[in-house]
Amino acid sequence: MELLSRIQDNWIVLLIPVISALVGWFTNVVAIKMMFYPIEFVGISPYLGWQGVIPANALRLARVSNALITEKLLSLRQLFDETFDAHAFTGKLGAVIDELTEQVIDEIANKHAKALWDNAGEFMQNKMRERARAEVLEVSRAIAMDMADDIDNILDIEKTVLDAIEQQRGLMGEMFYEVGRQEFKFIERSGLYFGFLFGIFQMLVWVLYPLPWILPAAGFGVGYLTNWIAIKLVFSPREPTRIGPITVQGLFHKRQNEVAEAFGRTVATRVLNADNIVNTVMESGGAARMNEIVERRVGELIDKYEAHPMAVLLVPKEDRAALRSELLERVKSEWPKPGGFFHTFAGQSVDLDGELERRMRALDRESYEGVLRPAFQQDEWKLIAAGAVLGTIAGVLQLVYIFGDAMERLGR
Repeated sequence: MELLSRIQDNWIVLLIPVISALVGWFTNVVAIKMMFYPIEFVGISPYLGWQGVIPANALRLARVSNALITEKLLSLRQLFDETFDAHAFTGKLGAVIDELTEQVIDEIANKHAKALWDNAGEFMQNKMRERARAEVLEVSRAIAMDMADDIDNILDIEKTVLDAIEQQRGLMGEMFYEVGRQEFKFIERSGLYFGFLFGIFQMLVWVLYPLPWILPAAGFGVGYLTNWIAIKLVFSPREPTRIGPITVQGLFHKRQNEVAEAFGRTVATRVLNADNIVNTVMESGGAARMNEIVERRVGELIDKYEAHPMAVLLVPKEDRAALRSELLERVKSEWPKPGGFFHTFAGQSVDLDGELERRMRALDRESYEGVLRPAFQQDEWKLIAAGAVLGTIAGVLQLVYIFGDAMERLGR
């Protein structure tokens, strides 16, 4: 009865659970924001200031993610061996094949034997175009098969991932947020719920023992515990566990199939996309290996045409070396452009998105947790500590501006 009487005489204390809920929500929101922002360091380096946890550790986190991708989720060699279809791939290259065909005809006919070409008539010209197109299609198919067979020497996944993250510091954060979107929202909302529950306990204690240190101490506890509990509930327990009549499981583990779809889509479209793969390969040793394949296969096509009796009439012998060099250079210059052969190969040769999703669905719980857990582990203590500090400040402000008079009345 004394407790109810004290509350009735000092009804303003009923605000304590509400304020505690807002403090819990606010500290959790701030903790999440501190994970992602600012992308660049703000303050006086190296200690006085802040950079988002994920941007600050972007390359380390990228290496962790890359290890998961290459060791658990994706074997390029196996993927190409099992799923690559050169015929289906070259079927996507209609515009590229037509362009290469026109290049061959332009270099050989229009430039070196224009009069003969013009006099051939439309019927013969179309026949030559059809034949050239078929030859270019066959060469393109052979090049695609050679590249698939040697994919490990052409494409370095780790370098592609690290290059992409290095060039876009915010990309790692975007990846983690896309994959853990529901978990981050849960952490924010849970601060409200747990803060309110802790606030009820805090109110009861403070009404009975209105000491000046209780509100700041309770603020510390709310800020600390709401962050800590929320993070724990994201990942624990890994397996469904019955507690009385209910079954509980860490939110992230419960959403494994949904996360697998988001992870596969995000990695395939934002990191291992055609632009990033092309940029990395063209700046690495993979470009040299790819050019060797192109030169060999296109060279074989040119050799075939040179052996044809018509070649003597079309291209004088002394012009053939220059023609070969010019044609190869034009083909290679068009190679990496958007819509070009290699750009299309990088983006459409195999189903990276689907493969990543399928394999992630099948991951064991511990390995699967490694998709999102590293984002918290590096500086998790800082996030929890920040919540505790903010909660303490909120407790002091409550004492000074809201509950000071009530404390005096309760203490009489």
